[in-house]
Amino acid sequence: MTRVAQHTKNWNERFARGDVPWEDAAAPPVVVRLFGEHVPPGAAVLEVGCGLGTNALWLAGQGYRVAACDISDGAIRVARERATRAGLDIDFVVADVLSDRARLGRPDVVLARGVLHTFTTHEGRAAFAGAVAALLDPGRLWLDVSGSADTPGDRAEAVAKGFPRLSVADIAGEEKPHFEVLSITRATYGTTPATDFLAFASVLRRR
Repeated sequence: MTRVAQHTKNWNERFARGDVPWEDAAAPPVVVRLFGEHVPPGAAVLEVGCGLGTNALWLAGQGYRVAACDISDGAIRVARERATRAGLDIDFVVADVLSDRARLGRPDVVLARGVLHTFTTHEGRAAFAGAVAALLDPGRLWLDVSGSADTPGDRAEAVAKGFPRLSVADIAGEEKPHFEVLSITRATYGTTPATDFLAFASVLRRR
């Protein structure tokens, strides 16, 4: 398994103890907007870093063909159980996108909400962007949602506690070799008290 520096060092441990403040109860408005504006139902979507499967379940319910992966087998187990209860056909896979890409197919669109911003260095973010690029044919889209370093009153606490926050330069710089940046817009990351910080919603097209 590929190892690069991330804010969280053991994803399985955090899911096992329920320490997952990034998980929303429903697909956040930013994800709903991105798909409504850029991706027609029926497209093949791969969600990278799907966690407990909330976005994947919403996408499948909207008529998308959905696969989803996460590095945590505990998270994937819960996501599969949720999909079964909802009667939704979603291909959930335990995989590290940096090293297990052969297991993840060739989607029309990759969704990554809250993954790019977990990498603490340029090298880690560049490796992730390269991994996403390797999944996509030219012209296909990567939809990314990452925490914004512009969140008001947040900077000192973010540094002290390791909150994931990126600048526009961080985002655009990592994608440049592989993607054309179609848009980077401001958004709110999620809807809970723990996730209502500012974010950047990026639409990136594979070169």
